[in-house]
Amino acid sequence: MSKRGAKTKAGILLSRFIKEISTEETEVAEDGEPKMITKAEALARQIWKCALGYTEVATERKGEVLVEHTRKVKPDKGYVDLILDRMEGKVGMIGEANKRPQTIAEKIGEQGKRRINSVIDQTQA
Repeated sequence: MSKRGAKTKAGILLSRFIKEISTEETEVAEDGEPKMITKAEALARQIWKCALGYTEVATERKGEVLVEHTRKVKPDKGYVDLILDRMEGKVGMIGEANKRPQTIAEKIGEQGKRRINSVIDQTQA
């Protein structure tokens, strides 16, 4: 089997296993009550949580005192975009959750950097 064929077969198998695992049930605590949901639903809930932002609370024992630490996680635009695309029926590629299109200013900046670097390379040669 060619390298490309093996890679394609591996991708198909991976997709099949991910779909199978997504239908398995897992236990989550919702409002203090344990509830059984599928892994796919648990993942979707985690994506919504990241998109909306959340507050994380952790407790730590220091001697005889319990110390509570809170950390506020801001909403993530990448996850918001992912949700909106899914709701509109668009399917994004893997790794696109945190990517956004470059602005014109960023494109011009990148082009300027490339031109300056090429001039420097030519003068050093």
